[in-house]
Amino acid sequence: MMTPPASPSPSAPIDRPALLEALTDCLAANQESQQLTVLALIDLTQFSQINQRFGYLAGDAAIEQLQQRLSSIPKIPLGCRRIDGDKFALIISPLLNIQLIPLVAKKIIDQISSPFQVGNETLKLEAHIGFAISADAIDAEKLLQNSEAAAKQARHLGRPFFISEASATHKARHQIALKNKVLEALSENSFELHYQPQIRLADGRPHGAEGLIRWSQRDHGINPEELVAIIERSGRMNDLFAWTIQTAIRESMAWRGQNITTAINLSASCLHSPQLFDTIESSLNLWGANPSDLCIEVTESTIQQDLDQGFQALKKIKELGVKIAIDDFGTGYSSLEYFKFIPADELKIDKSFILNMRNNQIDMDIVKLILDWGKRFQMETIAEGIEDAESMALLRELGCTYAQGYHVSKALPADQYSQWLDNYAPVSGHTTKG
Repeated sequence: MMTPPASPSPSAPIDRPALLEALTDCLAANQESQQLTVLALIDLTQFSQINQRFGYLAGDAAIEQLQQRLSSIPKIPLGCRRIDGDKFALIISPLLNIQLIPLVAKKIIDQISSPFQVGNETLKLEAHIGFAISADAIDAEKLLQNSEAAAKQARHLGRPFFISEASATHKARHQIALKNKVLEALSENSFELHYQPQIRLADGRPHGAEGLIRWSQRDHGINPEELVAIIERSGRMNDLFAWTIQTAIRESMAWRGQNITTAINLSASCLHSPQLFDTIESSLNLWGANPSDLCIEVTESTIQQDLDQGFQALKKIKELGVKIAIDDFGTGYSSLEYFKFIPADELKIDKSFILNMRNNQIDMDIVKLILDWGKRFQMETIAEGIEDAESMALLRELGCTYAQGYHVSKALPADQYSQWLDNYAPVSGHTTKG
């Protein structure tokens, strides 16, 4: 007689009613505070095959580990609930901005896709995830139904996750409202610049700072990249650049005379704008700024969209005395054919190479290659994303000119950056020359 398979362990109970009760309480609380509740329905793919191959005890052990992983994700105070044999639900609350759903989805997928060690076996799980938001459901049961339908649609389309149709409609309305808020903030000068310091690796002294846009109202749940993307799609990048350069030059007056370079980013649409040169020249004249204290950062991909026009624009800016830096260098398709003509002073090594260079020989070789290019073409080099003393010391040894990253400092508001300059002491990871 065959021994029946072991039944599921009590560590992973199926409790749909408990989920609905918790969801009802959460919806009521968030309705009063006008915050969103998001329900993620996780549908494991072919989980029955794991039970058949490794046994129910192994399957349940993997489920228990999965619940622990998912419950550790931020903004999931009620943890992970099993509502069926291979289905789980996560109540995500509160969520300030539904544009953050893809980020939440990635965190969930990362936890699911990482291998599970059960005894001597390594198990791998896959899933489809459906998202539904409270704005499109009258009660907990309806929200759960919407998330289940979204998970089925994700499976049907072969996608890792899908946002319910009703939620997608709400998302479109939300994006329109957010766009209007962003453009209103731009018109009212409600943004601010934060400055991330850069230091000279040779002696640890301050070199400059990159001006990074921030929204002064912190309750919108939107990151700077999304903010700029909205303005770009709205055709208002020239307005944003004009505000950025005026603000950067005005605020940099606080550290004038300290040989500090203030860098700002230039988008593709601005690089090819006929207003660009006049905007830069008039801003410098308005504040009586030294052109060499200003640096314009432009990415490789931006230049490559139109090499001839891009080169002409950058050459004209450089003739003013303004410095030019190639940002995110190494992530595009670098070509010596165009590189030898580019009117740039600095190469910024993308942080993706810096973060992994000590553990990845390919990234290390790319960093060395970029540093060599800088030397050969008489350009200074800036390493972005330095997060530890060991990386900083290594880059100094390799001959990199400047360092930027959290190990030096996070981006700071203008007044705090001024204080940082006044109180600065060389950070670890270099040898100060006496």
